[in-house]
Amino acid sequence: MELDLASIIKLSLEGNDKDLRLYLAKHVRSLRKSDPLLASKVEELLKLHPARSHNVMRKEPHSFEFTGTASDDVVPQTLLKMQPAIENREPPLLQGQVKSQLEHVLLEREKSALLVRHGLVPTKSLIFSGPPGVGKTMTAQWLSQKLGLPLYTLDLTTVMSSFLGKTGSNLRSVIDFAKSHPSILLLDEIDAIAKKRTDESDVGELKRLVTIMLQELEDWPVSGLLIAATNHPDLVDPALWRRFDLEVTFKLPNDSQVADAVKRFAGDDFVVLAPWYDLLKESFRGQSFSNIKREISQLRRLHILRPEHFETDLIAQLDFDAGSKTKAEKISFAVKLVSQYGLTQQKAAKIANVSRETIRKRLTAKEIING
Repeated sequence: MELDLASIIKLSLEGNDKDLRLYLAKHVRSLRKSDPLLASKVEELLKLHPARSHNVMRKEPHSFEFTGTASDDVVPQTLLKMQPAIENREPPLLQGQVKSQLEHVLLEREKSALLVRHGLVPTKSLIFSGPPGVGKTMTAQWLSQKLGLPLYTLDLTTVMSSFLGKTGSNLRSVIDFAKSHPSILLLDEIDAIAKKRTDESDVGELKRLVTIMLQELEDWPVSGLLIAATNHPDLVDPALWRRFDLEVTFKLPNDSQVADAVKRFAGDDFVVLAPWYDLLKESFRGQSFSNIKREISQLRRLHILRPEHFETDLIAQLDFDAGSKTKAEKISFAVKLVSQYGLTQQKAAKIANVSRETIRKRLTAKEIING
């Protein structure tokens, strides 16, 4: 199916931006087979000239309006949200493998014309998996900034819990909208709809949604990017999982990332936390970035509001879990509180749940060894 020049001119003269973009997006799919170079040029033009505001965005500038048939109720616009662009956003704290994968995605987009000339296309779909709070959404926002594409987020858990029975048509509306102009669509909590089709507790609606996603992944436009995110990769249908171009696995931060996170989230207040830096790194080991950020923000507030009690508040906030530690770990921690952080033996004993005498003996033995 070739582009009709007369139709393009007519839509342009009428100022019908929405229909023109839909027309071009529709024909780009067939052009990829007959004339991939022209398809790439059209997609690049669509990307360079984002859609102007039109009636699907008319009621709320940061959300998408779903409309059903004449007999359907209108689905709340808040289901699909446009994430505001943040200039000069810091790159997320990423582990080596994830960073390498995403940098390659950016390189493919930069060199997309070269790939097309060789009969290839850039990565069009990614699936992010990992525990909550490790930076999946933040990474999608960062990619949005780097690629200069608007980011739309659909929380599929909300869709499923509130609109079961209409979810299929709503999902298709979202997908059609995302395909109509260059953008990034983030399907959050993809496991809410993409459950394994062998799940006996599943319902027919979910199976149909998986089928919809399988079909759409095959034909996602190269001008945009589809990102799915899940905290439960084991629940996602393997057939759907395999259709994504790239799998990106996020993990809890390692020790080096924890150290970087403390400094980044502390900002200008790091000078206040610097004497406790080693203690903070130890306390935050195994926690997510979101938890670390929340704890650091709370410590910053405590220092501003109660500077004279900051030492006590900091220890209480970190909440050293003595019950989960071995006796040797508790003694070692208590000694560190005294020797490295300057706490009294009485306070260290109370925090670590060991006796003052035990701390005194360990400190004495340490002095003899070092002396």
